[in-house]
Amino acid sequence: MAVYTVEEVNHHCKVEISISPLFEMMACLRKCYVSLGKMDSEHHFPIARFEEFFQKHELLLKKFYGRYEYGAQLAEFLIDLPAPHTFSQLMTYVDRVSRYEFLYYLFGRYLSVDEIKNYLIQTSPSSDEIRSKIVSLGGLINVEQFEFAQNYEQYWNELVYLWRQFYQQCYVHVEPVLSPLWEQASERLRAELKTSSIEKVVRKLLYDYPIPEQFPTRETKLIKLYPSYFVSPKFILIWGLGELHIVYDIKHYMNEKELSFSGYPMNMKCDEGQIQYISDISKSLSEIVRMKLLSFIANEEKIRLQDMANNLNITVATVSRHLNLLKQSNLIKEQKENGYHVYEINENEIQRYCSMLKETLCVKKRENDN
Repeated sequence: MAVYTVEEVNHHCKVEISISPLFEMMACLRKCYVSLGKMDSEHHFPIARFEEFFQKHELLLKKFYGRYEYGAQLAEFLIDLPAPHTFSQLMTYVDRVSRYEFLYYLFGRYLSVDEIKNYLIQTSPSSDEIRSKIVSLGGLINVEQFEFAQNYEQYWNELVYLWRQFYQQCYVHVEPVLSPLWEQASERLRAELKTSSIEKVVRKLLYDYPIPEQFPTRETKLIKLYPSYFVSPKFILIWGLGELHIVYDIKHYMNEKELSFSGYPMNMKCDEGQIQYISDISKSLSEIVRMKLLSFIANEEKIRLQDMANNLNITVATVSRHLNLLKQSNLIKEQKENGYHVYEINENEIQRYCSMLKETLCVKKRENDN
């Protein structure tokens, strides 16, 4: 990672060039919503199934990426995520993040985690108090953010589900194609920064839109630049606590030929739907916590949520999120008995998965035998 000192802003401000597949995923998710899944210009990603994803998840997409300002508040959550910015790292992080930590990012990082907790655990928590404090610090907050706080468990589970499904069905196919382009754009940006001022570069990245008032200022401590194929100018800036994160359009540093992806092997001999099914189930089984939960359910009749949480030393909410994913993959069945949720293994789905996996892997074996 290259670091440059921007002395004309102040002696403490630095510029970093980084790569974040997760910021790119958020931009891609937003574009999928805006284009109604009809990403016609992205003909080199036919395997990603954007339109199918949009049709299946339209309501959730509208809920989180239609009402929030271009998903920027949700992208705040990625800023302090430890490196590397991989999807598995994000999922590990969301499994342990607390309600108030997430709301800290959702509210734009203006209030501390403890302040948010104190406001929300009052007998009659006042949204006006939170709004007034954030506005006094120069921030903005909308109704949807308060809705998230008031319906946290439901909204959080829906959001994480949306992220997981989008990654598995769409973005996992796109990421390896774009990776070399991110590297190339970063190298060209790095070279340009050696000959141009940071203000000139940012103006270019913003397509000559006016540079926001907060940039640059004496309080600016860090400017971080992330390359993106799917970003739009409205999604480009995330500001807070002296940091400016810019997700910039790699088209500034690429020509049409470089963006054609000619020669990329998109065609697959195997049945695509079958491959996708195997991939989705395999991802559901790839997390050790979910495998342990499946083992508990298979071996302990009518085991309860609290018992599973105690065995794994995690919260009931975390267990519930993992079980929801297993239900969505149809690997377990749920029913209610005497006021408790009880679970059982869906043996038919397990057998179907094993059969398809064996059939798919044997295709190559038969071809080699011939």
